[in-house]
Amino acid sequence: MSDTHDFKGSTHHYGPPKGLEEMIGWLHVFKNGKTVVSAWKPTPEELKKLNNGESMFISVMSGETVLPVFVGTEKECKLVVSDTGKTW
Repeated sequence: MSDTHDFKGSTHHYGPPKGLEEMIGWLHVFKNGKTVVSAWKPTPEELKKLNNGESMFISVMSGETVLPVFVGTEKECKLVVSDTGKTW
């Protein structure tokens, strides 16, 4: 499973729900009140699958409201987030 990791400029750190520590790790994010950004590193096995054309799926739990999700490099993501105010 891809690893989330801390990054320069992260502002919040969320731990796994009680009882799920073995399945879910910490999530480090940047928040500015309008957006939340996290950073992920695919494992070598995942990179192989992606390079062979397999898809990556991202699920964002947002309840009834559908919110936009953007996936890209740090530079690309900063360009998108800059419309919401402060970036990391």
